[in-house]
Amino acid sequence: MSVKYPSRVIVRTVLLLSWLGITAVFAQSKKPSSPLIQPGYLAFPINPGQAGSLSGGMGDLRGNHFHAGLDIRTGGVEGVPVHAAADGYVSRIAVFTGGYGNLLVLKHPNGLSTYYGHLKTLNDTLGTYLRSAQYAKQTFEIDLRPEPNQFPVKKGDVIALSGNTGGSGGPHLHFEVRDPNDNLINPLLYGFSELSDDVPPYFERIALRTMTPDSRLNGEFGRQTFVPVRRADGSYALSQPISASGLLGIELLAYDKANGSPYRNGLNCVEIRLDGQEVFAYSMNAFPHEQTRFINVHMNYEAEQLTGQRYHRGYIADGNRLSLYHTNAYRGRLPLLDGKPHEVTITLFDSYEHGATLRFIVLPETPPATLPTGPAPEVDTTALAALSATAIPSATITPDDNVLKLAVKGLPGTPPNARLYVGRNVTELPVAYVRDGKATYLIDLNKTLPDSVQVGRGRVPLNFRQRVLPGRPDVVNAGNVSIRFNVESLFDTLYLATRTLPGNVLEINQHTIPLNDAIHVRFTPTYPVGIDTLRTKVYALNNGRQNFVGGTWTGNRIEFTTRTLGRFGLLTDVTPPAIRIVSATPNGITARISDDLAGIDKFRAFVNGEWLLMQYDYKRALIWSDKLDPATPFEADTEVKIQVRDRAGNVAEAVTTIAKPAAPRPVKRRR
Repeated sequence: MSVKYPSRVIVRTVLLLSWLGITAVFAQSKKPSSPLIQPGYLAFPINPGQAGSLSGGMGDLRGNHFHAGLDIRTGGVEGVPVHAAADGYVSRIAVFTGGYGNLLVLKHPNGLSTYYGHLKTLNDTLGTYLRSAQYAKQTFEIDLRPEPNQFPVKKGDVIALSGNTGGSGGPHLHFEVRDPNDNLINPLLYGFSELSDDVPPYFERIALRTMTPDSRLNGEFGRQTFVPVRRADGSYALSQPISASGLLGIELLAYDKANGSPYRNGLNCVEIRLDGQEVFAYSMNAFPHEQTRFINVHMNYEAEQLTGQRYHRGYIADGNRLSLYHTNAYRGRLPLLDGKPHEVTITLFDSYEHGATLRFIVLPETPPATLPTGPAPEVDTTALAALSATAIPSATITPDDNVLKLAVKGLPGTPPNARLYVGRNVTELPVAYVRDGKATYLIDLNKTLPDSVQVGRGRVPLNFRQRVLPGRPDVVNAGNVSIRFNVESLFDTLYLATRTLPGNVLEINQHTIPLNDAIHVRFTPTYPVGIDTLRTKVYALNNGRQNFVGGTWTGNRIEFTTRTLGRFGLLTDVTPPAIRIVSATPNGITARISDDLAGIDKFRAFVNGEWLLMQYDYKRALIWSDKLDPATPFEADTEVKIQVRDRAGNVAEAVTTIAKPAAPRPVKRRR
């Protein structure tokens, strides 16, 4: 008798084998396997043989990247022995201020590589090698590639101690597995007995959104969120009715949990069905590391930027080249085109095949009444003149992918047609719908890219320059700004809009639109900058933050590169970094370093004129000495000099001397 596996097993395995470069032809009666995935081949790297737990899983949605492996908990402490997962040799040793922090990579005979990140220290042999290289190059950050088999390891060897270095948010081990082509593989496929999980994923919210200008959701164009309700049997439902027509997209705010851990992890697999037919399936068991930034089109990037919430898209967004999906002819969008009710089923799975299911009915959208036509009435020009991408009580302009949504309140009588200006050409755009006293116009940017829009006597500039297409280089010149795009800069077509605001603030679209790769910007300020242009740099001014971007001046023009859009301002930093030497003794030197605007660029320390390696934890603003020979103390009364430079070019220096060892206290003898 043949066993029919669920479609998720088939989809997940096909996608996984395709990433591993393996052609799979199989029947549903047999689960395929890969020679690279053999349960038991890898040992658990933390406390092998003992029960363990995770704080992060493969494919968790993180800022600008998918989480590449497992975050293994270490009991909230550093210094837990880290064991080699399999026989092999050390292929890479690196130290980064952020990211992985202290990183060790092992290469294994079958072609796999395992990564161990956020380490505190390496074992004695590797630690000595690393320290010697840092002293030879006089650098803290370093990336070394030892010769093959220079440092062989056996499965289970202690290779390091766990830590909290780099971009870690707390003590743990980051552990990942990569194939020979640098594709990331879910480590849970190797069947670690130390981990158990009988907790299913759960829904927190879902969002539905219209995907074309003529689509409607509950009578409107746009995105709406809903809170699923968990029933007694573990299934989920929606408490409010939904009506829709046209193409609809689903987005999911959902998580997985595991035994023994309070943390929320990502989803391993998602299936969406319409009337029982699968329209979208997503599996996160393998993906190419170089495409990790495509997370910004896998999830709703705008929602993440505005709310911090990371919604999985249940459809393939334009520009998404990831091969993690199995979809219908509409790339996962729901075709609600026949005016009938439809049942939607969404199922979440974790790596252990535990599931959670949400079901709801989408009712057909009631056709709107035909809007009367008539002469254009007088319109409040004061309200319309204030139109911008920021909502105001009377009117708003909101970009929504390929649609510009103009909503105007308080129009008397019959809403007039909007007039779209493109150079000297003018086209009429009727109102799309009126709801709650608000007239909504939908401008399809695929068809027209207007310079301005007019409703009644109110006319608003839109600041569009041109369409910029992905996959090819382009240069756009717009007055005092020039922007150069490379072939990988864009995920999707960009309807480029720029303007200069008071205070030398340059706006390039909105920060809610993601970039795949950098763009190069040349900006000539319209207001005087001052005499200290060398310390005047570009900062991204989004979400209430001032993030350093940099830039180089050529005459009165500054050039910079950025991987984000939004607002950019010129700020001058003339304040040197702060240095406070905490201690300087024969046993070691520690200091705190910080900068109030541009941020730390480089630091150096010298003892008696000789370069000294200082370890750095930016999270604690702390540096501390790491002697070439740990057994040799510093000499008393020798000079210690610490120099720090920020990214605006300001330099600070602090000098002290090594303190003499404290004299031992006399021992009082009893008579």
